[in-house]
Amino acid sequence: MNNMIKNSLLCMLCLVFTATAFAQRDTSDLPLVHKIVEKKYYRGSTEEKISFIKESQKEFPEPEEGKLAAQYDMLRAEVMMDYLKAGNKTEAEKWRAQVHTREGWIKTNLLAGAFLLKEDEKGNAAIVEARLRPMVDSVSNAFRKDGSCWEAYSQMMPLYIKSLRILDKQDRIAYYLEPLYKAYGRSFPSDVKTRTLTKPQDYKLTDNLSYNYGKSLAATGHPKEALDVLAHMYLTGVEVSEEIQADINAESAKIPGGAAYFKHITDSVQQIDKAKLTAFAASKQDVNGKAVDFKALKGKYVLLDFWGSWCKPCRASHPHLKELYAKYKDKGFEIIGIASEMAPTAEKRHELWTTAIKEDGLPWLQVLNNEYIEKFNAAKEYNVTAYPTKILLDRDGNIIGRYVGNGNGGEAFGNRLEQLLDK
Repeated sequence: MNNMIKNSLLCMLCLVFTATAFAQRDTSDLPLVHKIVEKKYYRGSTEEKISFIKESQKEFPEPEEGKLAAQYDMLRAEVMMDYLKAGNKTEAEKWRAQVHTREGWIKTNLLAGAFLLKEDEKGNAAIVEARLRPMVDSVSNAFRKDGSCWEAYSQMMPLYIKSLRILDKQDRIAYYLEPLYKAYGRSFPSDVKTRTLTKPQDYKLTDNLSYNYGKSLAATGHPKEALDVLAHMYLTGVEVSEEIQADINAESAKIPGGAAYFKHITDSVQQIDKAKLTAFAASKQDVNGKAVDFKALKGKYVLLDFWGSWCKPCRASHPHLKELYAKYKDKGFEIIGIASEMAPTAEKRHELWTTAIKEDGLPWLQVLNNEYIEKFNAAKEYNVTAYPTKILLDRDGNIIGRYVGNGNGGEAFGNRLEQLLDK
């Protein structure tokens, strides 16, 4: 392994995810990227990929660092994965050891670790944990010190926590997740990505870092803190399954006055929900310039549909949403579309928004979050970090469901409405 890897891993990993001006100007990888596409590198055999790398290094000499060096490491990662899938771990390790950039070092270890856990969770968990631990400790220490390396820390947590969960290292799960949970306002950025990229039928509650954190607190003798984490997930609509309700009941039973404490948490969250709706109504106008009238929505189930004209999955969900609206609007269901537009000027944002509403034939209330955003930023207040996101409110304005991505926002949301309104 070259001197770059032998230097402080802490500094390397921090720099990977810093959005510097240099990173924006560095286009040294573009000729190689064009060649990768032209030669269909990822469709080739392992031998063809190795030959491609050797030939490309003659045409585009590989530097020690920078985007071109990182791109070569991405190619090596692909060869490594080919050997892993073929059962040749010796050759796979040789290619992993050739990686020498910050980006490559993280990606190859995460790719290899995910493959090994999928191959044999119990048998390979200790190997994956030991391989990731030095990197995780480096970014964890940096994050605790000054908040740096946050993206690297967040990126590594899902796989590392999974290995710790398999090994039943609950105290270490709590240790690694605590600073991220507090820093990000009682949530984990990677949870949204995990939920979005996982098919609904494949998603498990244990894929959620908040759930792992709550369970680790319970396992290490902190039932009150565990209840707080699990209740927050449930009350903000992140998870509303029977499984998490059972966990909440179990942790409540461990605490003197546990039921009263859970009610206190519930009341606090619901007060916040109502305050958000009040601020929303006071600051937003619909597509016709009229104030949002929440009194007309009183006693109805309301869906907050976060979307944008630029978001193809958002708009792809609209036909199904229109079907649900037609089916349930007379049974006490309403929708508020909350769009966020990306255009540089207010005029262009408004034009794109209104054009998309007409093109998609959306009959329900629409607001543009960009307008009066200084008074109320709906996406920020409702912690929307991915599109599409749909948030379901009960008849009292409390959050009872959160659906991220087209799959979860369609099928799962439709099932939820059926449970509530087809009685």
